[in-house]
Amino acid sequence: MMDFAPLTAEPLHEKAYSSLRKALLMGRFAPGQSVTIRGLGASLGISATPVREALQRLIAEGALELAANRTVQVPIMTRARFAEITAIRLRLEPFAGEEALPNADAALCARLEELNNRMFASMAEGRFSDYLADNQSFHFLIYESANQPFLQQMIGLCWLRTGPWLNRLADEGRFHVIANEEHGQMIQALRNRDRGAVSVALAKDIRDAAEVLAIHLES
Repeated sequence: MMDFAPLTAEPLHEKAYSSLRKALLMGRFAPGQSVTIRGLGASLGISATPVREALQRLIAEGALELAANRTVQVPIMTRARFAEITAIRLRLEPFAGEEALPNADAALCARLEELNNRMFASMAEGRFSDYLADNQSFHFLIYESANQPFLQQMIGLCWLRTGPWLNRLADEGRFHVIANEEHGQMIQALRNRDRGAVSVALAKDIRDAAEVLAIHLES
């Protein structure tokens, strides 16, 4: 059983959705893993109804799927789907980075620097789940600064579909060093208000992760 913090505030279905969505983004569910309303309700400390509503929303977004036997499960990623998602991310995320430039003030860059330093520390101490949480926060802090909610929503849907594969990166030590170097390049590009540099750094970060994940996908 997964360990979630009990949910007490209303509306519970929104809280359940946010908690499950975050777990998917951070790779806490494995590809092909089945989930049950009863099991998730017990982990979240809530009744079946809000869990069911949250699952229906995640199914509609494609983050989960309903199998032939009515089982809810995490979709299996195919090579074709992964290639499509990666191509979309390479269009959307560099664009979001460019659009964030007018709002890239000192406070934003300082927060990004803090997250990047925490990612270095997490990898050094073997806390990969913390690394993933801060990596997500790092990227979406940039995308939120673009002030384009629909663009951010589309990016979020792409991340939801690839999240269950992220734990495959846990043992890729050299990749983490490269990724954090690229994060540093993003921060510098934002400080310099350099559209080309922020776009290039984001695209390279996506491509490098995709290259490693594609190897695990094939196996």
